[in-house]
Amino acid sequence: MTHPSMPDASTIAANGNPDDRLARLRLDLYSSEQLYRQLYRALRAAILGGDFSEGEAIPSENQLRDQFGIARTTVRNAMALLVSEGLVQQVRGRGTIVSHRPVSHNIWNFGSFTELARRQGQRPVTRVLEHRVENGELLLVRARGLANGDTVSWLNVDTSQLDLALYPGIDRYDFAAQSLYEVLRRDYDRHPLRSELLLSVVPSSERLREVFAPAPDVPGYLCASGDVLDADDRLVERTSIVYSPAVQMKFATRWGRETAPHGAQESKT
Repeated sequence: MTHPSMPDASTIAANGNPDDRLARLRLDLYSSEQLYRQLYRALRAAILGGDFSEGEAIPSENQLRDQFGIARTTVRNAMALLVSEGLVQQVRGRGTIVSHRPVSHNIWNFGSFTELARRQGQRPVTRVLEHRVENGELLLVRARGLANGDTVSWLNVDTSQLDLALYPGIDRYDFAAQSLYEVLRRDYDRHPLRSELLLSVVPSSERLREVFAPAPDVPGYLCASGDVLDADDRLVERTSIVYSPAVQMKFATRWGRETAPHGAQESKT
């Protein structure tokens, strides 16, 4: 039996709409996933894939309802998820507008800033603050941010210490233009897998205030520091990441039978 408001088909698309972007969206009637979540995922993929650019209005509630033959509440629930994720904002008189979404860092999913930003449809920007060889190591300090037109929101200051015995010649790379982890995998066959990090607060400094301006000045900043390791538990780099007060952090904790032994914590890339 099919839903009374739906066409008798296992998959529906926007019908008769001249906008090809809508025509590419699909909802599966027989999926166990609720329709509003399917619509949310389809619109999210279209936004992150560049089908709808920043500042552009996505199809209205009425357009989506009429084109797919779905209930108004289904569309509203999907829109609510997009709004809560920061992908769109609802502007009176303009509709639902694509907005720039800040990266939300997950300490338990610690990895490449550049790769994470690209996966989320963002344009990462790197500014090298220090690049020098000291005691047989490359000391690399970078400000990492996201570009929004001509404006950059700086989200963290990332310090890497890399052993030149492991990575000969790595000091000759331009890490304002290249991803460090891409270089390590491609040119040195070293694949970061997991990290062991300690969270702490570091005091404010002139450099941090300059990078993170106009974020609120605070007496201290959250910092994650420790070692990044490969699959064989070999050291890849020693790292320290100081986060802007504007960055949203998400932590995941599990209690119960599956909880790790007392004192054990896991951090994965």
